[in-house]
Amino acid sequence: MRRFQTGFLLAAVAIGQLGCAKMIAGSTARVMNQASPAIQAFADPALAEASLPYSITQMEGLLLIIPHNQMLRANLARALGSFGFGFLEDRMEEAEVADDEARIEYYRNRATISYLRGKEISFESLTLEEDGDGGARGAYHRGIDAWRSYLQQFDDQEHAGMVFWLGYNWARHISLNKEDPDVLADLPFAIACFERVFQLDPTFNNYAPYVAMGSYHARTSASLGGDPVRAREMFETAIARTNGNFLTYKVMMARVFAVMVQDRALYTRMLQEVIDAGDVMPEQRLANQIAKRRARRYLAQIDDLIAPADPADGAAAPAADAPAEIPAADAAATPPVEAPAAPSAN
Repeated sequence: MRRFQTGFLLAAVAIGQLGCAKMIAGSTARVMNQASPAIQAFADPALAEASLPYSITQMEGLLLIIPHNQMLRANLARALGSFGFGFLEDRMEEAEVADDEARIEYYRNRATISYLRGKEISFESLTLEEDGDGGARGAYHRGIDAWRSYLQQFDDQEHAGMVFWLGYNWARHISLNKEDPDVLADLPFAIACFERVFQLDPTFNNYAPYVAMGSYHARTSASLGGDPVRAREMFETAIARTNGNFLTYKVMMARVFAVMVQDRALYTRMLQEVIDAGDVMPEQRLANQIAKRRARRYLAQIDDLIAPADPADGAAAPAADAPAEIPAADAAATPPVEAPAAPSAN
């Protein structure tokens, strides 16, 4: 009898400790969520680059204790996507300039791992909300029509985040691995996520759905299925709605749209405006600092990306329906969307 009582007492203590751990983990996740804007205001990208992996590690640990916490999941997916684009891909691009193949592959692999983890977490998040017929993965395996139908079940504005971060991590993964036909075949599924977010809340994350769709429409020339007119409209709307102060969008318009239509003047103007901008959006200072770094690098690469006009005949850049001359590293039979840059999170 005494053994039974002792065993019962130990079990009760263990259950109590587990409940306490979940309560503490939930509280920590809420505090991290409330504190996340702080890193977005950092002026030093190096500090953010060094600290963000610790936040990701902490959130992964919390997820083991409170796996159903959707707020934590959204913040973790965002952090993984932001770290991948803001730092790992940025380092990869630096290595490309230096023609350092080893570093290129190192950072490409790390970014791929980050995006895949963000995608996995987001798939699980959707399934926690709508688990019928195998949830998100079941819908994915049934094809694009079933996937679009599944996404229609997410009909509240509060669902925009989990759907967006799935599309974001998915699209960035595709962009990095487009030489793999199986990866590239998933592009319509990622785009369907952005289309659904655009329906739910086009203002989400500083109007990021506009840039996502603009990047998709600018993936190739009009003659090959792109829509340069729609792409330009989407980019310009996002820039205007953020008063031109979220500098990443100007960088993306230059690197994605201006390169595709071979508009040298637009490319130069967008990037120079970013370089010359002051501290125009303090709450997104970190993203803007990273945008400035990219703008300087891209401006130095202009002759590699956009053909100059022929001074002999005064020829202008190719028309909008002419294929962009994209370097081999960015070329694909059907170039995937360049997902919009997201402000670094947590």
